[in-house]
Amino acid sequence: MTSPQIAGTVPEDLLPVQEIFGPVPQGEGPYTGRASCFIRLGRCNLHCPPCDSKRTWDTSLYDLAQTCPPRSAEDIVQTAGEHGARSGLTVVSGGEPLLWQRTAAWQQMLSELPGDVHIETNGTISPNDFTAGRVAHFSVSPKIGRMAAADPAKRRIRTAVLADFAGLAQQGKAAFKFVAADDGEVEEAAQLVRESLIPHDRVWIMPLGEDDAAWTAAGRGIVKQVMDHGFNFSGRLHLTLGVR
Repeated sequence: MTSPQIAGTVPEDLLPVQEIFGPVPQGEGPYTGRASCFIRLGRCNLHCPPCDSKRTWDTSLYDLAQTCPPRSAEDIVQTAGEHGARSGLTVVSGGEPLLWQRTAAWQQMLSELPGDVHIETNGTISPNDFTAGRVAHFSVSPKIGRMAAADPAKRRIRTAVLADFAGLAQQGKAAFKFVAADDGEVEEAAQLVRESLIPHDRVWIMPLGEDDAAWTAAGRGIVKQVMDHGFNFSGRLHLTLGVR
């Protein structure tokens, strides 16, 4: 059964794919530097103004039928293998990839991808039993501050879902990544961490910035606050290196 947010938009046996690329070093969070293949799926249930992947969801700018054409799970797995999936991590991103987890194509894709599979998610949809059992790691990025400007809190902060991911974090299967532009946004992240009982050592704060200069400047402004809270600091290695 297809997720109700996207029912009827893509056939059950296909997934919308914006791009598949790699091998590249993972640029963010606890697996920074690991060789990775990225599978970026289309569609999202949030609308973050600074999003760097608007081709996956922004219908005001893009024709999603063109930017995210449907592809079979077999085709996705084969292409991912050509881009490093067999020798490194495979990161399924978006958009919001968990929108598709109840489809046959999702189950086939996860079943056939080799090695460790990671999921990057906005933390509004809990993984089902199949997804939680197959995925080695979830990178959970609840939206705060400037990233949250277009969506009300009730849409982007789901208490029960965050509790599910906090439980996975306690098992070492999830990490939380918050994008913060200044100290006030670090404090907003810290409040959510406290309320959701997220382990501090499973939290990464990443400066907001569209290029190396911007995120470096933002990082210098927030790094002390991040350290004072006992969180981890995430760079954006791909921006520094000039790779995807």
